[in-house]
This record gives sequence, structure tokens and C-alpha cells, in this order.
Amino acid sequence: MIIKIKSNSDRRNTSRRWVGSLALAAIALSWSAGTMPAAEKEVDVAKLPPAADKKVDFAKDIHPVLKKACLDCHDASGGAGNFKVDTQENIIKGGEHGPAVFPGKSAKSPLVHYVAHLVKDLEMPPKGSGDPLTKEQIALLRAWIDQLPKPEKAPEPKTPDPKEEKK
Repeated sequence: MIIKIKSNSDRRNTSRRWVGSLALAAIALSWSAGTMPAAEKEVDVAKLPPAADKKVDFAKDIHPVLKKACLDCHDASGGAGNFKVDTQENIIKGGEHGPAVFPGKSAKSPLVHYVAHLVKDLEMPPKGSGDPLTKEQIALLRAWIDQLPKPEKAPEPKTPDPKEEKK
């Protein structure tokens, strides 16, 4: 397969995807080796900026930040680690390695740890791929996660009724 790169912008995007892919490979290797830091045990959450003290709107406050900082590598086509930041639903869903956010618990959310550069070698965006999020942007992201409704408990599976199965 031949890939034609037409502009400097395309070269930068390809470069960002490559760097993002390398960062994702490091994540995958650390998880498979069992060395991924536990969210609340090895990450110094005291270094996080506090959540913003305002009602946060995803479309107005969060999506523009993620679009600028993350969408080059985590777009709707699948993105690095199959983690997509194109919609609120995809962010909540997470990627190949599970949830990136825990509704109501921003301090325990891996996405916050990575964008706040609290996990060495897993800083997002990766070095050379864009500007890091500001403390104010991280505070907004935290507030958004804290304001997400906690998921309802899944319904308990029903034990099949043998009489129903015979019908």
C-alpha cells in the first residue's frame, strides 16, 4: 500500500499518529506486564488542580478542548487504543483498555491522570504531539466528569424458568 502525503499538515498529523501509537503501545505493554499504576494508589492526585466550580457543558466547554488536544489521534474512526474523543458517549465508553473516566470520580479517572501528566511515559497528548492541557482545562474536565450521572446498576440476570423453556 502506498500512502501519499500531500502537505506539511498531513505530515504533522501522521507524525502525531505515530507518536500516539507509540504511547499507546507503551500503555498496552505496561498493562499486559501488570505494571500499570493503580489509579488511587500510585498517582499523586494531590497534584491535580481542583475541579472547576461551575456547571460544565460538554459541547461548549469540553469538546473544543479535546478536539484541539486529542482528536488527531483519538478520532471517530477508532483512534489510538480504540479510544474515541469525538462524542461524550465514546469518552464514557472508553477504549480497548477499559473506561477512561469514572462518572462522579474525576480524581480516579485515568483520562485526568494522563492529561495532567501524572503518569510518567503516558502523558497526553504525548510530547511532541501538541500542547498539554492547562490547569484550567483540566479543572473543567474534572468538573465535567464529577457532574456525569453515575451509571445505574445493571439489572440482575434472571434464572431461567424451566416451564418457560419447554414452551
